[in-house]
Amino acid sequence: DRSAFLAEQVIAQPLLLDDVFDPRIDQLPLDSGAITAELNRVLDTLEEREAGVELERLNELKASLAFRIGLAFDDGRAGGTVSAWRLAAVAESMVRAVTALAARELKAQHGRLPGTGLGFAVLGYGSLGGMELGLASDLDLVFIYDGAQAEAASDGPRALVGVHWYLRMAQRIINWLSVLTRAGRLYEVDPRLRPDGAKGLLVVSLESFAGYQRDRAWTWEHQALVRARPVAGDMALCQRFAEIRRQVLSRPVEAGVVLPQISEMRRRWRSERDRSRPGWRDLKQGHGTLIDIEFLLQALVLQHAARLPALLEVTASADLIAVCGRHGLLDEAQCKGLLDAHETLLKLALTSTLDLRTRIAADDEPLQALAAEVMAISRALGLPPD
Repeated sequence: DRSAFLAEQVIAQPLLLDDVFDPRIDQLPLDSGAITAELNRVLDTLEEREAGVELERLNELKASLAFRIGLAFDDGRAGGTVSAWRLAAVAESMVRAVTALAARELKAQHGRLPGTGLGFAVLGYGSLGGMELGLASDLDLVFIYDGAQAEAASDGPRALVGVHWYLRMAQRIINWLSVLTRAGRLYEVDPRLRPDGAKGLLVVSLESFAGYQRDRAWTWEHQALVRARPVAGDMALCQRFAEIRRQVLSRPVEAGVVLPQISEMRRRWRSERDRSRPGWRDLKQGHGTLIDIEFLLQALVLQHAARLPALLEVTASADLIAVCGRHGLLDEAQCKGLLDAHETLLKLALTSTLDLRTRIAADDEPLQALAAEVMAISRALGLPPD
């Protein structure tokens, strides 16, 4: 009776009642490694390793973990930032599992491509990349492959040219993440942050991705790259991506050029997406909320990563705030203000989801004061008002 969202989950999947009464309710996996180990243990109990059956088990495990994370948040055992981080770790583990499953099925049907590794990787952008997922968030994913491996054909009886092999991989991952099974669906997937957006190719070579980021990407695409990180696939390719990301984001920029561009993009996002209305504030897109924290951190990274490479070692907002504080880009009061605001806004957003409400909260005095402090910090860092 405290959460309409969790109640609906139980109605749809009565097996979740087991989680309510499980004596291990406090023993939640805390990172993607532990979740992956639990996932592998569950899959190893299957008598038949068939894609449809495995997808159902993945959906059951994801539903159980998300439900337990929701319970822990709802009864105060976990805060907003920790809960959002755990939800992102669950999503990362599920993407890894589905990617491995898709690769296994493609190899069985079409054979392997030459080379020592898979030559394919999945990048998490947005909330997944920034490790602050909600209970009902979709996933912003970008798919890349090794251009050299894509030049050859696979070695199976139904051989595919490498580019088509990798396209099938991306299509299958999207389909399996979003397909509705008896145990529910894993996630909705949004692949529009790829180079050239919705009009671009679904999967691109790392070489093309690098060229686009260096020569044609807009400032807002470099902002998105600040939160991007590899979540699944070929480890060597992931490392090459990380180096390209470092090179792109480490290029010196002029504050007088990049800050007005960031402010203009924030204004455009606000005009198109802000659902605030008198007496109510959008917790994501409203003035002084999560989008402003993201944008001011991205502004700091783009301005200072050339001389402070530590800024590129993390993608989560809370971690970025801490790094900026350690290197003098934010003073102690600003760090505390942003961390407190970030935690409060995530708590309010998760609470809204648990109540089956949109992420809009009553614009009371505490929320107004929080938003005013975020906007004051943003202005102090040189971001023009939008």
